[in-house]
Amino acid sequence: MSTAASNYKKICQVPTDYGITFTKYKSSETGLTVAIADIEAPLVNGYFALATESFDDFGCPHTLEHLVFLGSEQFPYKGVLDSLANRAIAQGTNAWTDVDHTCYTITTAGSEGFLKLLPIYVDHILYPTLTESGYHTEVHHINGKGEDAGVVYSEMQGCQNSGDDRIHLRMRRIMFPEGNGYRSETGGLMECLRELAVEKIRTYHRDYYRPDNLCLIITGTVDHDRVLKALVPVEENIISKGPLPPLQRPWIETGNFPNLEKNIEETVLFPDEDESMGTILFSWNGPMCHDYLQLKALEVLNMYLTDSPVSVLQKEFVEIEDPLCTDVDFHATDHLKTTIMLTASNVPLEEMEGFPAHLVATFKRLVDQEDVDMDRMKTIIEKEMLKVLDGIETDAHDTAAAICISDFLYGKLDGSDLKECVQDQKYLGILGGYQKSDWLDVLKKWYLDPPHVTLFGKPSAQFAEQLAGEEKKRVEKQRTDLGEAKLEELQKKLDDAMAANDVPLPNDILENFTIPPVSSINFINVLTARNGSETQMSNEIQEYVNKDASTGIPLFIQFDHVHSRFVKVSAHISASSVPSHLLPYTSLLLKAIFSLPVDRDGESISFEDVVTGLSEDTVEYEAGLGTTSGFRELLVFTFKMEASKYEKGIQWLQDILWNTQFTAERLKIVAFQILNDIPQAKRDGHNMANAAMRALQYDASKSANAARNVLFQTNFLQEVVQKLDSDPDSVISDLETYRTALCHPDNIRIHVTGNILKLKAPRTSFASICSRMSHPQQNLAPVTLSQHVLNPSGLEPGKIGAVVSLPSIENSFSLQTVKGPSSFEDPDVPALLVMAELLDTMEGIFWKFIRGQGLAYSCFLSTDVEEAHISFTIYQSPDAFKAFAQAKHVIDQLANNEMEIETSAVDGAKSAVIYSLVARENTMDRAALQSFVNQVLKQVPASYNRQLLSAIQAITLKDLQHVLNKYFVAMFTPGKCNIVVVSSPGKADEIKDGFVSLGFKLESMTLNDFSI
Repeated sequence: MSTAASNYKKICQVPTDYGITFTKYKSSETGLTVAIADIEAPLVNGYFALATESFDDFGCPHTLEHLVFLGSEQFPYKGVLDSLANRAIAQGTNAWTDVDHTCYTITTAGSEGFLKLLPIYVDHILYPTLTESGYHTEVHHINGKGEDAGVVYSEMQGCQNSGDDRIHLRMRRIMFPEGNGYRSETGGLMECLRELAVEKIRTYHRDYYRPDNLCLIITGTVDHDRVLKALVPVEENIISKGPLPPLQRPWIETGNFPNLEKNIEETVLFPDEDESMGTILFSWNGPMCHDYLQLKALEVLNMYLTDSPVSVLQKEFVEIEDPLCTDVDFHATDHLKTTIMLTASNVPLEEMEGFPAHLVATFKRLVDQEDVDMDRMKTIIEKEMLKVLDGIETDAHDTAAAICISDFLYGKLDGSDLKECVQDQKYLGILGGYQKSDWLDVLKKWYLDPPHVTLFGKPSAQFAEQLAGEEKKRVEKQRTDLGEAKLEELQKKLDDAMAANDVPLPNDILENFTIPPVSSINFINVLTARNGSETQMSNEIQEYVNKDASTGIPLFIQFDHVHSRFVKVSAHISASSVPSHLLPYTSLLLKAIFSLPVDRDGESISFEDVVTGLSEDTVEYEAGLGTTSGFRELLVFTFKMEASKYEKGIQWLQDILWNTQFTAERLKIVAFQILNDIPQAKRDGHNMANAAMRALQYDASKSANAARNVLFQTNFLQEVVQKLDSDPDSVISDLETYRTALCHPDNIRIHVTGNILKLKAPRTSFASICSRMSHPQQNLAPVTLSQHVLNPSGLEPGKIGAVVSLPSIENSFSLQTVKGPSSFEDPDVPALLVMAELLDTMEGIFWKFIRGQGLAYSCFLSTDVEEAHISFTIYQSPDAFKAFAQAKHVIDQLANNEMEIETSAVDGAKSAVIYSLVARENTMDRAALQSFVNQVLKQVPASYNRQLLSAIQAITLKDLQHVLNKYFVAMFTPGKCNIVVVSSPGKADEIKDGFVSLGFKLESMTLNDFSI
């Protein structure tokens, strides 16, 4: 090992109860820390974290995070990092800024590309260029029209006045004193961003972006010695810069954390025209972050209070006929001194004032009556341990990274805190011995005895108008004050900055960074077996399943064998036979289904006992539409449990699908919950663009997904609630008819995943379900695809155009769709995936011309074969039309060969697409799901993704030009694409006029104009 690599000393090695081993190294020369979490997986993740502390609202941590990606000392080219990342079999890079740290991320398929990219990434973090021109486009500028723009500015414009942001910022201002970093808005407030300058960011970088304040966290399968060897040039470069002044460790040496002295109650307004529902946020001072037992006790108590319809606070506030809110949820920050928050969502405004006293009275009643259900508490403690194990299987990388980040920020330098913080089993074991009095002491100590903050988040139409009016006046005044000559000068400054940023990246940099072979990726092996004789597999799992043949099981079941502590049983059920007029009940059915009474063999089980039983027997259960791969016309019911509870899980599946009893009382409670959630859902511009497009291009008489659209549910559910009062039997009859049609055996496909060899009776455990079948063999209904339930405007795009005004947002979002391939094996699919990646990947063509010019925070393309559409989304734009016009200009130039597609960019795009395919199956759960999606839902071979990898590698420039002309030109042609824009009211007419000038026909609408 070289001298530079030998600088790294092992601080500690920490094995855990759940199979991950953490190892920490630190350089004795530079102070750079490396933490590696060994995880068996095809992906390698990097989380490069710095402790960042800010005492103002200028947003230096956030703006710096953006500027790091614009080039480094050794690689002074904007976008070089993302371009190289794509060649490392990754999909660009990313980063986040939290109030106490900034973290830069990269995920690669295999470790080869990761190790090559590592020193280049660290060079960007420690030695970025931080140019004036980069600041101008990426952070903030004023354009030639006198409007404020910039990527960071657009991002903050999209969130600064949202309800959540306004409430949480006010909470931090109250909880922490002046001079404490936790009270700052590290993203940057717009009024501060307008005054910020690059020199302030450079100073911030000098103070915080130091090697002794940087931890390189790596998760996955990677050779430790090779990691340290890859860092040799980094180590040598740092040493060559000379010594740094001593580091004042952020937070540890600067923190000031006095406790609240009294209760504080305030109202926080946020803009929205719907003033029916608000949010209440309660917050308390919590334990210090190293008080692991107290933190775990609070985590368990919070679960006990809120985790299910039978929990104390859900029963008191949510599961009642006139709900006081739609959810109550605890969250604890993971800061040096924690803050515990309780959020009551969607509280009717008329109920707000009495809510806090009701909450305190509920806590006092528990103490006075010594009311703790110790059986339920025992179940929650057992389930918490299972959740830790499940989290390691389903989200090991992020789980491990969070542990390492917290330890780096706040842990003792010798690694002793890391050893303590991973002992979940030990702390849960101690809590298992707690008595009622111990739990009530926790409740009193943290929630009843100390003072707390109560914030009423109230929507206000007047405040929305005020904000819009103030912003309009500010921009007009700015425009007038600057004058024509200055505006021209500012536009030239912007044009010059964009030109300076876009210095071409020398091709040799890309070409010298060779793409690792796909053979270096370790895929997760899934073995599939089937029930029945028609499609038998040839492997040991099929042989094992065949041995379980004591009775006929005429059900379609696919078994996917992976190494897991758990087994998952899912029923994928086609809704195609549900009568059209009943499809709007879909949301109500899915939300109510797990909290209804059950009639099991003549025995009536109350809904409370159903919820309790599900909690005892499963790790998780859920009902929804479709999978992560789409297929939203299928209702999917899923149960995950320990392998020893496989038969109980199947019994619950049977109970939920066939034995639930619809009662007017329960249905009314759930209907009100959904209704009260709707105002908040309608405040999200991106989601409303998707909802509006779905409403306009799907046939709601055929589509379960369209019929349950949030835009249609208000009127429908209000009618349902009225009927539940006047004629409840009619609603119950409708739901019984829905259920009977849905749960016909011909509609059901079962998927079982886990260690199949641990299941005693993989097939015959389904015998009781099969006893419900009236015929000896399934005649499976075809899988309904989204493309089958489009309306004429969805089948032939070009007739839909709408600009929807939304007062709760300050920017705009757009979505457009065009006709795409309708077969998963269409030969155009590989080229479409590569072309889309080429256009919208980080530092791709759209990225440079749209985000790079501050026209939108992001934009992305999606090829959805199941829907037979290709879509283009513009996300958080000051003016969606300008971003659209720029995208159209790019496509026109590419189609006319006026813009060249570089071979190195194509290679990078192919690599990024390959990464995205590997990422689909990067855990046991996901790999098993892909097996089912491919073979059963898409009806393609199990090897489909591997074949796609080969096809992608073979794509030529001619293939790309073909799909560009066939699909992407139509995306920007009037009469060929559907367009929906959601905008703040002040911009809606201007955006509409822009589209009209290009020949598009757009109608002005509001959300209230949509009806089923």
